[in-house]
Amino acid sequence: MSSISSQPNIQLNAILSNFTTFRIGGPCKGLVQCSKPEELLTAIHYFNQQNEKFILIGGGSNILVADEGLDSFVICFSGDTPQIVQDGTDLIVCAATSLDALALYAAEHGLDGINYCSGIPGTVGGAIAGNAGAFGKQIGDVLASAELINFKGSKKEVKQGYFQFAYRDSILKVTKEIVISARLSLVSDQKDDLIKKRNQILNLRKLKHPDLSKDFCAGSFFRNIEPTSKAGKRQAAGWFLEKAGIKGSICGEAFIYDKHANIIIHNGKAKSSDVMKLSKQMQ
Repeated sequence: MSSISSQPNIQLNAILSNFTTFRIGGPCKGLVQCSKPEELLTAIHYFNQQNEKFILIGGGSNILVADEGLDSFVICFSGDTPQIVQDGTDLIVCAATSLDALALYAAEHGLDGINYCSGIPGTVGGAIAGNAGAFGKQIGDVLASAELINFKGSKKEVKQGYFQFAYRDSILKVTKEIVISARLSLVSDQKDDLIKKRNQILNLRKLKHPDLSKDFCAGSFFRNIEPTSKAGKRQAAGWFLEKAGIKGSICGEAFIYDKHANIIIHNGKAKSSDVMKLSKQMQ
């Protein structure tokens, strides 16, 4: 580990558009792809030894990278193969596992509590950091504990209360700690019923959300509106945007998705500046 170029898993000048669902973004100094916790630890320790700045991404489903890129290294902690171990009704999952793969595994093993995450892109680690969810539920509801590592390479085990979960938020956005693995406490249910519910959720998402293989985006751009009273529910930002007439708006090669007013999409030609200008119009 005497030099950066000696590391076979570092892609120098990697183009970040290849690592985000928005498919937008210029180069970084170098990118390390990690799918296992030990690979993540090796990368973190290496960059610390080299005194190099780095940032961490997961599935790249909730970020917009500038066209000029980043003057830092990037660690991408994401894997195609799910890493999940069942312990009774608990699931112990590597944070690099995709959230949808986790939801599928749980349904196929007759475990309920995470089905609402079906079809949501990104990794389990990113989902925990942002307390991802749908239909009024979020992953923080079922998280029992997690193993974290900071940017200096120090690890610790924490319980659910440590995260201070709120709507699409957790303490990790402040501490910048990285989830290595997590234990989720689920409940037993009928496998067939869970698979049926999962398919219903996936079909509903197809009706409202873009196909990421051709309509590149980062999902909903703005968070839903907080209720005006304790008895109220959060109101969909997309509903307000549609009422404001934002549908049909275009900026450069970026435009509002015709089925969801809170989603900006493009077909592969937009620049980050197009997206930012359009988002300001939405505000």
